[in-house]
Amino acid sequence: MKATSPPTKTVKIIRWVARISGTLLVAFLLLMTIPSYISKGVPHNTTTSRIVMGIFFDLGNVGIILAWRWEGFGGFLAALSVIVAMLLSIFWVQGKASYIAFSFWLIPALLFIYCWWRTRRQSQPDPVDK
Repeated sequence: MKATSPPTKTVKIIRWVARISGTLLVAFLLLMTIPSYISKGVPHNTTTSRIVMGIFFDLGNVGIILAWRWEGFGGFLAALSVIVAMLLSIFWVQGKASYIAFSFWLIPALLFIYCWWRTRRQSQPDPVDK
């Protein structure tokens, strides 16, 4: 197994920006939904399209949490899940405000992917060294 080289200072800063912003977004979502479920219970008039969109959005939140440990896997899971949720929102649910809100979750996911790509790219040996 190849040893990865230490990340640059820029990658460290971007990684922490992604971690902090992603954690704040997930915490914000939990603070908004948990009290609502406690006081009102699970909504009974929710459509199938909103449930499917919510599943993908929740999968994106799981991806942001997993990206703390596995940047590539978590970042790609979060980005793809949020993009699918945005597409479902646009074409199936047709909620204008929801895809704008989803884009906030896409930012830390893309930052995690960037950090994974930069550290992976740095660990590749130079062709001259062979």
